[in-house]
Amino acid sequence: MFDKILHPFAVAVAWVWVKIHDFLVLLGFESGSGVAWVISIVLLTLIVRIAIVPLFLKQIKSSRAMQAVQPEMQRIQAKYKGKKDQVSRQKQAEETQALYRKYKVSPFASCLPVLVQMPILFAMYRAIYAIKDLAAGTYKYADIETDHLGPIDQEVASSIDASTVFGVRLSHTITSGDGTAAVIVFVLFIVIMMALMFYSMRMSMVKNMPPAVDPNNPLVQSQKTMLYMMPLMYLFSGAFFQMGVLVYMITGSVWAIGQSYWTIKVMPTPGAPAYKELVAKRYAKYTEWAKPFFADYDLARAGLPSSAEDPGVVALNEKTFEEAAKRAKGQKVATDFPESMTAGDKVSVLRNLALQEWTTLPDEMWMRGVKEATAKAEERRTQQARREQHKKMSREERLAEAERQRAREARKQAAAQSPVQSAEELERRRQERRRARREQRKNKGE
Repeated sequence: MFDKILHPFAVAVAWVWVKIHDFLVLLGFESGSGVAWVISIVLLTLIVRIAIVPLFLKQIKSSRAMQAVQPEMQRIQAKYKGKKDQVSRQKQAEETQALYRKYKVSPFASCLPVLVQMPILFAMYRAIYAIKDLAAGTYKYADIETDHLGPIDQEVASSIDASTVFGVRLSHTITSGDGTAAVIVFVLFIVIMMALMFYSMRMSMVKNMPPAVDPNNPLVQSQKTMLYMMPLMYLFSGAFFQMGVLVYMITGSVWAIGQSYWTIKVMPTPGAPAYKELVAKRYAKYTEWAKPFFADYDLARAGLPSSAEDPGVVALNEKTFEEAAKRAKGQKVATDFPESMTAGDKVSVLRNLALQEWTTLPDEMWMRGVKEATAKAEERRTQQARREQHKKMSREERLAEAERQRAREARKQAAAQSPVQSAEELERRRQERRRARREQRKNKGE
């Protein structure tokens, strides 16, 4: 079953592999056995890794989104801590799902990219590993003997198989009996692979992980164990790897180091040492231009009326925000503020970024918080206005307003239960609204 799933991916990898080799031949490399097949493994690995970069980025964004909701998640967990009854578990699950819907995140979103790319990486391994059997004419796919894997037939496979790395054929392992020199080459490649993997994992753990509050936490201990166990696993399993597979794995490890370095510098985990370094770096660059820029704005604002609605003030704020937003975008500061905010409000936010120490990057996650705070403030103002209006209403008007509110709630519930409404139902509700308006005018006349 697993072979049937991987086979189409392995065929696709084989086609790309052969096309890369053909391109190298056009560049002047020998067409038969030789270094072109070794280089094509390296380029094939890099091309596949580049192709799955969008999945990698999606995984990082999903992980960061999940981290952003962790404080609220922990409050929900603390609320139901120790409660094992069915009702409490159901309520906890409902509140958790509501939290996911609110922030549009999923606990499985960060795992999905990994699951998607696994068949591709396994297919690469299978394609390289199949060369020995294809060359020998003993290749099987799902227990069915076949003489080719996509464009790689016995002749092409024999050409690949005869290619060598420091005198070791691509299909040979450390136990193939090629002599002491070959064993030394294998040992050197396995050690290099282990060292690269260890360095990549340690760099991510030290630089791109938030410091643990409790060093004895089982998760922390598990991560430390994996740091040493994963490379050591290849000390033993490496004896079964073909030279072509080792070339692929070392290339992948080098790519992983570069990818980890890029992640640490550009998209570090919030709270990690690398994240704090990036915050400090971007804050310094932002304040370098923003402090004198907003100092000039303050001088210009001081010469205008105090009213925020004054035409001169409005024009100054709009011009200032337009210029500041252009510069801020160049430094990856989010500027897509809510439409309900005035130009003066937006200028105030960007101005405060230049005057206050940053504790987080003003990116899309930060902007989400700004939008939520703005929406809550707008809701509070609306509720306050309604309360003030309610105080000025007569008793009859309050009763009528309460009746209308109940009618609105009833309509919402009915709409949720039955989105599709008949023409008769719509007409009946229009008549009810007309009667309510006539009753309201009648009460006012009295």
